Amino acid sequence: MMNEELYVKSRIGDKNPFRVPEGYFDNFADQLMQQLPEKPRQSVFVRLRPWMYAAACVFVALFTAVIYLYAPADSGQQAVAATDESLYVDDAADYVMADNMEIYACLASEY
Repeated sequence: MMNEELYVKSRIGDKNPFRVPEGYFDNFADQLMQQLPEKPRQSVFVRLRPWMYAAACVFVALFTAVIYLYAPADSGQQAVAATDESLYVDDAADYVMADNMEIYACLASEY
């Protein structure tokens, strides 16, 4: 690494090859701001869009809370009571992976 640096310094020297005209950065910021295009005005809808999204979220949250709080408490129990017993038999048969022949054999056999 040192040899490379020494080689470059011997070929080029220590002087800086880049030059900037005198006073270039004195008014640089003002000149740059003059060259920038003017920002277009935003419409009212664009400025109010985040507030409309927030209002919609609050509305959905309140609506969900009202539905949850005022729903009848026993609606789930009524649905369970209304189910047919054959659904439980089907679930049990699926659980033990029994086909129709095994079920018939079980019912036909004596305990």
